[in-house]
Amino acid sequence: MNLSKLRILILSLICTIVVQQSYAQEVGAKVDFFGYADNREYTAPYTIDKTYFGTIISPQLYFKLNDNHALIGGLHYRQDFGITTENKSKVAPIAYYKYTSSYIDFGIGFMPRHEKLVNIPLLVLSDTLMIERPNLEGMFFKFNNQHITQSIFIDWLSKQGTENRERFIAGISGLYRFGKAYFANDGTLYHNALTLLSDPDSHIQDNAVLVLRLGLDLSESTSLDSLTIDAGTVLGFDRVRTEYEKKSNAFISNIHAQYKNFFLHNTLYMGNAIFLPNGDSFYRRDKYNRIDIGWIPFRNKNIDAKFTASFHLRQGGIDNQQAFTIRYSFDRIIRTK
Repeated sequence: MNLSKLRILILSLICTIVVQQSYAQEVGAKVDFFGYADNREYTAPYTIDKTYFGTIISPQLYFKLNDNHALIGGLHYRQDFGITTENKSKVAPIAYYKYTSSYIDFGIGFMPRHEKLVNIPLLVLSDTLMIERPNLEGMFFKFNNQHITQSIFIDWLSKQGTENRERFIAGISGLYRFGKAYFANDGTLYHNALTLLSDPDSHIQDNAVLVLRLGLDLSESTSLDSLTIDAGTVLGFDRVRTEYEKKSNAFISNIHAQYKNFFLHNTLYMGNAIFLPNGDSFYRRDKYNRIDIGWIPFRNKNIDAKFTASFHLRQGGIDNQQAFTIRYSFDRIIRTK
C-alpha cells in the first residue's frame, strides 16, 4: 500500500470513529501481534526453499451497535526482518461488518484470516497465506452449535480489468460431532477467469478439492491430553478450459496426540498427485507423509506460542522445516452507553 492510500485509509477510519461514537453502544480496541520464524530447508520439486521471519501487528477498533451488529476497522502492518528494496513493509486494511448470534457468525469486508480459517487443512489452503495475505477479502458465514460447525466463504483475489484476471476462492470447512466420532469436510474452488480484453492464448482455469474425513476423538479414553485419529478421501479437479481436464482421488489420514506441552501430528497422503495453486505444494506427488513434533511453551486466553519441527517424507528424499510462532491478542472496552 502506497502513502496516499494509507492516508485515505487513516482518514476513513477517523471519520468512522467520529460517526460511530455517536451511535455505538460499545466501543472497544483490539491489538493482535503475530511473530513468525519459519525456516524451510526444501529440495523437493514444486517447493520453495525459503525463510519467513518477521512480524505482523494488527490494531483494530470495533463499534457494537447492539449485541448482534458490529463494525470493525483497523489494519495489518507486516514487516519481514532484513529490510531491503525487495522486502518492503506491507499494510492491509481491516474493515468489515460482523453479525453474531448464538449460532451464526457472518462477516463481509476485509476480515483477519486467522480468525476465520485457522483450522483448515494445509492441503486445501497453505499456511503461507496467513503471512502473505492476512485478510479474507469477501464474505464469511458460519453456523455453530454443540454438535455442528459449518463455514462457507468466498475470498476475492482479483477484480477483472484490462490487465488483471478475475480470480476468487470459494470454500467450505465443517465439523460434525457424534459422541467420540466426527465427520469433517473441507474444500475450495479456485477460479481464474479472463481479463476484459480477448486473448486467444489465455484460458479460464478451475481448480477444486474436497477433503472428507471420518474420525474418532479418543482424548477422554487415554492418559493423553488429546488423541484424535481420522481418515478419508481427497477428490481433486484441475481444468484449463479448451486445453485439458484432470480428476484425481487419494487417501488421507491424520493422527494427533498431545501430552502437556508436547504434541505429535502425522499426515499421510496416498493416491493421485493434486495441483492446487493455493494449497501446500507437497501434495503435488502421489505419496507424501508429514510428521510434526511440537512444543507449546505457553498458551492462555491472550497468548499462544508454539515451536514445531516438521519432516516431509516424499518420493526422492526428506525435507525439514523448523517454525516458531507467537500470537498475542489483547482487547479492551473503551466506552459503553
